[in-house]
Amino acid sequence: MKNVMIYNKLTDNVRWTDEELFNSFKAQIDNSLSRGWKKEDIIIGTNFDFEYRGIKNKLLKNICQENPFCNKFYGMLELMETGVLNDDFWFHDQDAWQLHDDLKFPNFKGEIGGCSYGPDEVYGEQMNTCSFYVKKTGKFILQYIVDFMKENLSLIEHEYSDENVLSYLRADPESELCAHSENNTPYAHEFLTLINCKYNIGVTRIKDRFDAADKPVLVGGFVPQLPESVRIFNGENNVMKLNFIDNKLDKAFRTHFEEYRSNF
Repeated sequence: MKNVMIYNKLTDNVRWTDEELFNSFKAQIDNSLSRGWKKEDIIIGTNFDFEYRGIKNKLLKNICQENPFCNKFYGMLELMETGVLNDDFWFHDQDAWQLHDDLKFPNFKGEIGGCSYGPDEVYGEQMNTCSFYVKKTGKFILQYIVDFMKENLSLIEHEYSDENVLSYLRADPESELCAHSENNTPYAHEFLTLINCKYNIGVTRIKDRFDAADKPVLVGGFVPQLPESVRIFNGENNVMKLNFIDNKLDKAFRTHFEEYRSNF
């Protein structure tokens, strides 16, 4: 299994400063190496240069300007097309953190497995794309998703995130959701599978997601630069009173985030 992060910087849509982004990558690398990942299995795809502890970015050329979140799918497809990715892989954002050493590729039907936020009255059980898992045979479904995004630019400009776009693709083609798409062929439900929440929980609905998860929880999505986000995961502000931040992750955070050092 490969450990994959992707981030393309957009001039007209700056979400993180270089320092914030690079510190997140560095903390991710420290955390991953401490948990036994090999350097050659950590893949960072970007449209800018980055290098830390012997891990250098893979330069990406296919950029989505219309919606920054969609770049993760553009990047995964490009890395598979260029042969950089030829194994099952775990994709995660730079703020989705491995919480436990025993992270292995999950067993699921379909080609892409992701966790749910829980029931949603608009988008159904929306798949969270902060952290998900792609089989080495999944290039065709990534191609389908990227093609759909390129053919529906007005849709992806309108929607806040790629997660909303995936909700269209996971919906029944006769549903009202799909009536909004331009090519009228957004059915990919059988290839996009919801898996157990042990493979990713986040600050949203954390109690519901934790209760639904087999234990231990392996991945958590939160921002270490934001104290209110950390407090949900360190036990100060979750109803379970559980601290998900072990010594390895704490060390990575203290090394790279001043906000974390000064508050915890």
